[in-house]
Amino acid sequence: MEENFVPSYKNDEERQKERKIKNKKYKIRMTIITILSILAIVGIIYLSYILISAKYSKYEHFEEKMNIYGFSQVYDNGSAKTSEKVTKSEAIKMILSCLYNVPKLDGIALPTEETYSNAIWVEYAKKQGIVLEGEIDASNADDKVKYQEVLVWLYNVKAKILNIEPDTSANFEVKDINAYNTDQKLAIYDLLNSGIIVTNTSRIDGNKILYKGKLNELIVNFAEEYNTITVGDARININEDKIPSNANMYPYTLASVDKSVYEIEFSGSTNEGFILPVDYYRDNKQYYGQIKSYVENYYNYILSIDYNDISIEQMKRKLKKYAFEEFDDNILQKYVEYVKENHIKLSGKATAELPCIYFDGQDYRVRIKLELVIESSDTDKNILFYDLEGDNITYNDDEMTLYIDSILNKDGVSETLFVKEASIYSLLVKSSSSISSGVK
Repeated sequence: MEENFVPSYKNDEERQKERKIKNKKYKIRMTIITILSILAIVGIIYLSYILISAKYSKYEHFEEKMNIYGFSQVYDNGSAKTSEKVTKSEAIKMILSCLYNVPKLDGIALPTEETYSNAIWVEYAKKQGIVLEGEIDASNADDKVKYQEVLVWLYNVKAKILNIEPDTSANFEVKDINAYNTDQKLAIYDLLNSGIIVTNTSRIDGNKILYKGKLNELIVNFAEEYNTITVGDARININEDKIPSNANMYPYTLASVDKSVYEIEFSGSTNEGFILPVDYYRDNKQYYGQIKSYVENYYNYILSIDYNDISIEQMKRKLKKYAFEEFDDNILQKYVEYVKENHIKLSGKATAELPCIYFDGQDYRVRIKLELVIESSDTDKNILFYDLEGDNITYNDDEMTLYIDSILNKDGVSETLFVKEASIYSLLVKSSSSISSGVK
């Protein structure tokens, strides 16, 4: 019987064909594996992103507030980014910056010979009993700080600097409370009770490295709760019914100021270079105490003129420190004589309506509430200083409340803002039936 003969080249063709099929299947399989691997990696990355975003998103509100309040630039790298870590010395700097509402400690703390990071802040904190000796020094100033350390330092600021009685009642259930020593427990409960800690209240995890998100939360809530970003004893408005419609134009509003006052239109708001109060505050907040003092002292004198003792020398002595320009003796003489001739006697009060300070494109402005009582006068014309230099001003009532945006300017030597002379009528930002003008 004749056998079938298969030529060798036929065997090679079959083998090549089978090899191609196998290679194709292998490539398909590897492609599928690669695609699945990529999808898995992308899925892991996306999931990680979601988890990280969820972890930090609850702190984004505080990051925004840090920028508004001017605290962001105090961080060593000038950023309040939520996911960044914080060093020990940096944490102390942020706490003290919040306490005194300043970007630098010059004028508050004495210079130090120590040269480690943020040494002047740390050495001051030690002297005030906020930080214990050995907690921070040259050897660990740049180490990452733990959450529980910052909680104790904030607690010490409240008790030792602000002299506020702490509330350490165990009003919150903290699952890991037994992991902390006595000082840490007191700090945790007090900061929970006072609303300084509002995120992750059921478990503190204080032994973990602190991220800026958590520190931002503490700084913002501490500043708002204890009004460290206001001037004097002014309190931040927390009543929703009193929030002005343009609240986003201010870094904060005060409980003592009616919302309608904040809603008054700004002078020069359409001018090139105009700066809103919320933007001006960020870089100039350390001067607000000086501004308030200068404008209130200046206008308090203007509102308390007395014909019995007024003189050119008195006016210069009372106003010179706060005025932007040298006084014209002729203007002063004219007003002094007018006051005496008409037996003008006034009493009143000036209140800077902070934080309404802005730049109108040419001059700095501060909103002021003026409460005036005309106790004596033989005329109803040109009662206040500088009225005689403008239109004929008539005062229709003996008692009135006026709102002005006073003009301020720098002298070119310092950042100090001085009052620029102008009639009250020319500075009015809210009409009043109590005062009117007519050309002489």
